[in-house]
Amino acid sequence: MTAFTKLELAALHSIFSEAPELASPLEQQLVVATVEERENSGGGFFSTISVTDDAPRAISPKVLGYETHARIAGLEHGLGFVLFMEDGRLHLLEGFARGPESTAGLDLTAVEFEVYKEPVQRAS
Repeated sequence: MTAFTKLELAALHSIFSEAPELASPLEQQLVVATVEERENSGGGFFSTISVTDDAPRAISPKVLGYETHARIAGLEHGLGFVLFMEDGRLHLLEGFARGPESTAGLDLTAVEFEVYKEPVQRAS
């Protein structure tokens, strides 16, 4: 198990702020969480998260995020993020390329980035 990267932490904190009613239990989980596995898929990345059993559960949707994005050095269109929850716990952070470019050559543990929010466009 390993520590979170700066990019993962910035994305998670931004996602938590999208759901203020869930921020407290999610932050408490993050304090005791580690990354079990990290994969750069070429189309983005997947970080599997492990949370200790004593952390409080959050009553939340299965997927959080959608508004959190990042400008990434080396990617013209950047990344978008979603956080998958499992049984009220942090489970999987997905960072996905927002364009047709590959993340395969990027060191996502050391890349320069800027996280920002972009409101979701809802169909009317």
